[in-house]
Amino acid sequence: MFARRYCFLLGLLFARSAAAVILIGAEVPPFVLSTAGGSGLAVEILQEAARRLNEPTAVQVMPFARALAVTKQGVDILLAPPGRVASRESSYQWVAPLVDEVFVLISSKQFQPKPLVRNQLESLTIGVMRNSVGEGLAAGLFINSIEVVPMEVTNAKKLATGRIGAWVASWNTALHAQREAGLDVQDLVRGEVLMRTTLYVAASLKMSPQNVQRWRVVLEKMRKDGSIEAIEKKYNYQSP
Repeated sequence: MFARRYCFLLGLLFARSAAAVILIGAEVPPFVLSTAGGSGLAVEILQEAARRLNEPTAVQVMPFARALAVTKQGVDILLAPPGRVASRESSYQWVAPLVDEVFVLISSKQFQPKPLVRNQLESLTIGVMRNSVGEGLAAGLFINSIEVVPMEVTNAKKLATGRIGAWVASWNTALHAQREAGLDVQDLVRGEVLMRTTLYVAASLKMSPQNVQRWRVVLEKMRKDGSIEAIEKKYNYQSP
């Protein structure tokens, strides 16, 4: 069933690609939220850029792993907000940076009140989101027990109840997931920074250089005129 739906969606996107650029949001709160019609920091940036270019502003929100796969195989597709990491470098065209972010070790004040560092993880179960940068970082720590879930809000709930001992995620994503779970952000303890990265707008490899440049120019203008900063403040983005 999933394979048929995936192929249908991919075919639909390919069929539309000749008419207009397709905007995809990979669900990573607070950057991309799966509310009706899509919302979030990255979604609003994409929509404002599309308005300035007289392009359709609809953003298709997908689970993170599916969004990466669809964009990688598509033609005129723009994706936000994948982290620009070595394992993805050759799979996409990197159009413009959105925000800087840090991936950190996170613990619960109730169970681990002092900030964690990597040499304390051996006896802990680590929570990560599937196909995320956090999953790759956790794997690189050679931890024996890693639990993978499709949504970060699940990790927030598991951390609060002691079902995982640590959580590897981007800090802004963790803060949003904590709020979404109805939990106090003050209960999160930010530990060691495992990686600093920049989240991007990325394009499929088959998008023309001319089209990529159109979007790059408008996103750079939005950065200079303060539009991106205004959207960041709306979503309580915390700069690293």
